[in-house]
Amino acid sequence: MSFVQWNCRSLSNKEIWLHQPPFSTANFWNFQETFLKTDDNFYHPNKILFRTHRSNKLGGGLLIGIPKNISGRVIYSIKNDPNLEVLAVEIQSKNLNFTIINIYAPHGFNIASIKSFLDSLSVPTFIIGDFNLHHPLWGEVRSHRSAKTLLIG
Repeated sequence: MSFVQWNCRSLSNKEIWLHQPPFSTANFWNFQETFLKTDDNFYHPNKILFRTHRSNKLGGGLLIGIPKNISGRVIYSIKNDPNLEVLAVEIQSKNLNFTIINIYAPHGFNIASIKSFLDSLSVPTFIIGDFNLHHPLWGEVRSHRSAKTLLIG
């Protein structure tokens, strides 16, 4: 099982990249800042795509792509908050059951804002995204207070 996380800052002009590694070889895609709109017909022949779009301003947008041979359903979404976008998809196949949570937090992520949702999950969960946080564990000199909370829980 392989994942790709990418803040693409507009996906429509980079669609050709999705046919090259690591995108073409990854099972699961997690993209932030897709800049796609509701009426954009974005499609990939090998993936089922789950998307969010900002309706109140430009930019943003999340995408989770899963293989076509498994099923998934959106179980949680935040899309019009200027400080947080969240897309959670529950994945089910013959011997796999887990959740993928894709997050974009343009001004830093505070886990408290979705803690009750996270606490409600009972299956393995992958939290992936662009958190805009700083911590020495990620090669940063300084540490953001919310990064410590995210790491400790």
